[in-house]
Amino acid sequence: MITGGNRRRMGDRVVRRPRQAEMAPRHIHTAARRRALLSPAASALLSLSGGFAMLIAIGTALLWMPISAEGPGHADIITALFTATSAVCVTGLVVVSSADYWTPAGQVVLLILMFLGGLGIMTAGLVILAAIGRRVTLNQRLIVRDTMGGASLGGVMTLGRYVIMFALAAQVVGFLALFAKLSFDFPVGEAAWNALFHTVSAFNNAGFTIFENSDSLSRFETDPVTLTIIAILIVLGGLSFPVIAELARRKRPNRWALDTKFVLIGSVSLWVVGGISMYLFEVGNPQTLGAIPLHDQISNATFQAITARTAGFSTIDFGATRPGNDFLYMFLMFVGGASGSTAGGIKVNTAMILLVAGMASINGRPRTEVFGRELPVAQVTRALALFLLAILALFLVVVALAVTELHKVEAGHFGFLDLLFEATSAVGTTGLSRGITADITDPGKIVLTVAMYLGRLGPLTIALGLALKERRAVYRFAEERVRLG
Repeated sequence: MITGGNRRRMGDRVVRRPRQAEMAPRHIHTAARRRALLSPAASALLSLSGGFAMLIAIGTALLWMPISAEGPGHADIITALFTATSAVCVTGLVVVSSADYWTPAGQVVLLILMFLGGLGIMTAGLVILAAIGRRVTLNQRLIVRDTMGGASLGGVMTLGRYVIMFALAAQVVGFLALFAKLSFDFPVGEAAWNALFHTVSAFNNAGFTIFENSDSLSRFETDPVTLTIIAILIVLGGLSFPVIAELARRKRPNRWALDTKFVLIGSVSLWVVGGISMYLFEVGNPQTLGAIPLHDQISNATFQAITARTAGFSTIDFGATRPGNDFLYMFLMFVGGASGSTAGGIKVNTAMILLVAGMASINGRPRTEVFGRELPVAQVTRALALFLLAILALFLVVVALAVTELHKVEAGHFGFLDLLFEATSAVGTTGLSRGITADITDPGKIVLTVAMYLGRLGPLTIALGLALKERRAVYRFAEERVRLG
C-alpha cells in the first residue's frame, strides 16, 4: 500500500541518476575505409574509355566469326577490328564493301554497334542502371553530363531518358519516311532492311552503307528526295538533343541559350561555306558535279556540305575532287558537329568559343563577350586546350601514316594529300575518303583505328578531365607581359 507521502502527484518530475556502468565510455569498432586507387577524374575517364573499348572488342569478336563474313572461313582480324572501331566510333571509314563482304548477320552487328556508339555506351548503360533501380554515382553522372552537353547534375538521368526517347522517335520516323521512298525501288523486305540500316547510320552520323553496286550513296546522285531524308536525319543527330529541345520549347531567338545560338550560327555558316565551296570548285569537274543537271548540282553540293562535317556519306568521288575543295572539307571534318550529339570533331561549340575569343581580342576587349553575355575565362582556356590537343593528335596521326605508307607514297599509289585527308577524316570521325582506305597497309590501318578511337573519345575525355581538375585559385601571381608578333 502506497502511503500518502510517496504518492506521485500530477506535475511531479522524476529524476533518474545513471549507474556507474552506464557512464563508462563505449568503444565502437568500425571497418577501415579503403582509399580509392584512382582519383575521381581518372576513374571517370577510365569508365568512359573502357566502355567504348569493351564495345569495340565485342564487335570485333562478332565480326570475326564465320557467320558474319561472306565466303569460307572468317574475316581478317584487322578488317574486323577496323570495321568495329569505325562503327562504334560512328566514323564510316571501311576497308571492305559493307554490302558485299558482310553477311546479313554481320550487317546486324554493324547496325547495333552504330546505334550504341552514336548514342554513347555510357549514357545508355547509366540510364538502364537507373531504370532497374541501381544507384548512379557522381562520377558516372559527370560522364553522362559531359557526354550529353553539360546538363545540370540533378537532371542528368532525366535528360538521359529524354535523349534515348528522342533518338528512338527520330529514327522510327526516319525509317518510315525512308522505307516509303525505297519501296518504289526495292522489294518490300529489302526496302525495309535498307531503310532501317541507313536510318540508324544517318541519325548516328556513321556513314555506313549497304546499297549494292553503289559507292556510298552515288546511286542517289539524282534522287533529291532520298538525299533530303538522309540529310534531315544527319542534322537531327548532329545538332544534339538539348539544342533541338530548346528550339521546340522557345520560339523566339532572343530567348535561346548562348550554346544554342553558337551551334545554330556555326552549323549554318559551315553548311553555307561547304555548299558554296563544293559548287564553285566542282561545277566544272566532269568527274564530280560537272556531268549532272544544275538542280542536281545544287542538291548534291548542299548534301555534301551537311554530311562532310559529321556523317561521311558521299554522292561523288572524293578521289576526283579538286585540292582547294579538299582542303576546306578537311576543315569541316575537323570542326564536326555539336557537343552532346552523335557527331565527331572538336565540336562547333569549341570552334565558336575560339572564334568569339579571337574577335574580342582583335577588337581590344579584355573579356570574351557576345550577345550580351560573357564567357568564363576557364571555358575559353578549355576550348583552346582541346583545340591544341586535337591539332597535336592529327599531327601525330599524319606523321605515323607517312611512315607506314612511305613506300606506297614513293611508288605513286597515293599522295600526301590523300593521307592528310584520311587522317583528318579518322580524327574527326567523319568517314569521307579519297578512296585509299582499302589500299593502306595493315600498320596504317592500326594507326587509323587508334585515330578513330581517340577522335571519338578525345573531346569527351579532354573536356571531362579538364572539368574535374578545375579548382578555384587561392592566390594569383604578379602579371608580366611578353612580346607578341
